[in-house]
Amino acid sequence: MNTQMLAELFGGMERYKALKCLFAHPSRDFGARELAGEAQVDPGNASRWLRRWAAVGLLEKKEVFNRPRYSASRDPNLEHLRLFFQRESQLVRRIGERIADLGERVDAAAIFGSVAKGTDGVDSDIDLLLLTTMPGVEAQAFFKPVGRELQRSINVLTYETDRWKEAVADGNPFVSEILDGALIVLKGDLHAIA
Repeated sequence: MNTQMLAELFGGMERYKALKCLFAHPSRDFGARELAGEAQVDPGNASRWLRRWAAVGLLEKKEVFNRPRYSASRDPNLEHLRLFFQRESQLVRRIGERIADLGERVDAAAIFGSVAKGTDGVDSDIDLLLLTTMPGVEAQAFFKPVGRELQRSINVLTYETDRWKEAVADGNPFVSEILDGALIVLKGDLHAIA
């Protein structure tokens, strides 16, 4: 995405980088110096932004050992902002690049589960759904290098597109849970294919 546009939209590149750290990892909390280091922004600015963003409801604030810690707000009205920053994250970008390498072999792809919900931890698996003719074992092996790079296990669930449509039509509870839950869409539209 155009970095100049993002800088303008979010009031500067430093603010964009700070918000990205917070919203791309909504289950994680930060102190001002920790956020400044990770986002590579001025600690004084980070501290001021954190207080301001918490005051207007963008962030949640809690005290840990008498020190303020901030995390992305779980307000459902901010869901699109969280999804925007997650799509910009390294995790999503790398998996998306790997999917692009498969070209026409993949009709649709999405991350689901705890990563899509924003409740994942650093040790959480990444649940990836592919609508493809590729066998599950081959898909698992294909994404293993990215998992190593991200230091997280990627669990690839594969469905042939026709079987996906059947599962949706039959009201398969697992498939319904995926479609009704949070998704980070990487290619195609799982709902439209259904």
